[in-house]
Amino acid sequence: MLKKRICEMKRDMRKFDCELKHKNLKGVTLMSVLTVTVENKVGKIILNNPPLNILEMAHLQEIEDAVKRLDEDDNVSVIYFTMAQQKNGKIFSAGMDLDEMLATQKEENGIEEYCRVSKRNYSCFYFAKKPVVYVYDGIVRGGGCEMSLFADVRIAGEKLNLALPEIGIGIIPGGGGTQTLQRLIGQSRAKALIYTGATLNAEQAKEFGLVHEVFPSETLQEKAIEFAEKMAQNSPQGLQAAKRAINQGSSLEISEALPFETKVFVENFATEDAKEGIRAFKEKRRPVFKNK
Repeated sequence: MLKKRICEMKRDMRKFDCELKHKNLKGVTLMSVLTVTVENKVGKIILNNPPLNILEMAHLQEIEDAVKRLDEDDNVSVIYFTMAQQKNGKIFSAGMDLDEMLATQKEENGIEEYCRVSKRNYSCFYFAKKPVVYVYDGIVRGGGCEMSLFADVRIAGEKLNLALPEIGIGIIPGGGGTQTLQRLIGQSRAKALIYTGATLNAEQAKEFGLVHEVFPSETLQEKAIEFAEKMAQNSPQGLQAAKRAINQGSSLEISEALPFETKVFVENFATEDAKEGIRAFKEKRRPVFKNK
């Protein structure tokens, strides 16, 4: 059944018009599964890989490349990631390509390299300078879930059904899930979910603090874009400074984190955007930020 689905997925990929070469694929050319657009300071990435949005390594590399481009684009303040809903909106992503994972065993240290590269791909959301908003709904499994855990903000549709089910086939999450999930919802809850492979619905995910907001499925993308665009109205320099202070400070002892925050604050306070923001506040007008 799985092989049939994989064959269907690869056949459907041929329908896409855009081709993208990946150096790590030894010159093989694959069809792009991404659409990337920029509007109102939001760089939007949409993955569409019917019928199940199964993630191959080439797709992850494509996502990382797109994130890096948007991270360097002065017209972008916020990065927005989502996938096209499949099966009449029921499925967001079935996770990683299991056949591709198994094939890595044919090479020495293949599975180790597979884990290393997938972690690098997923974590591009975390290490991007700019905030990343991850928007999902419907069934999300394995890698589709792990990828979301590296984003800055997660926004869900009311039909969200989230799980890391790897334990059911005798393995563990290998894309960073054991480390990121506990940092977001606490070790006890993370252990319970990973040890059982249990699912979370949208309201449970919000209660756990895993998602910021839940919207009706019909208006999810509209509301999530509004959220991202509102965020993008702020100073790009300020957004990047805030992300840096939070992400890097979280790994420090509080005695080190507080001086680190001061360092980031002082650097940000000296920017032109900070000066403009304060000036605009005193003059009772909207600031005009220039990312300087």
